[in-house]
Amino acid sequence: MSLETAIFAALKSLVGNRMSPNEFPQPPKTPTWPAIRYAIVDSVPVVDICGDGDDATAETVIQLDVVAEDYAAARALRLQVMAAMKTFTPPATLEFSTGTADADTKTHREILRYQIHGSS
Repeated sequence: MSLETAIFAALKSLVGNRMSPNEFPQPPKTPTWPAIRYAIVDSVPVVDICGDGDDATAETVIQLDVVAEDYAAARALRLQVMAAMKTFTPPATLEFSTGTADADTKTHREILRYQIHGSS
């Protein structure tokens, strides 16, 4: 299973399957909130005694953008995502978290950046 497939499977139920890789639906489509966008920020192959692994063994950084229509909903969903990521396989470590508001879309976004620890 690819990392993207695993992320989708772990988080989709939190937002009714409204998860998008790299970007939310763009006009003329309108996103439905809450939703999660996920993107691979960086992936570094791991070299060990078994050789160079592949995507499954790489140290990968992902960013999750958790978006809801109001601040309280975004913060609550952030906590649900963090709880789900604590049980994610392969192990994931939260490296960074911040929040912002978007005046154009009238939404609140929580940004979570995770280091995924692949293993050979």
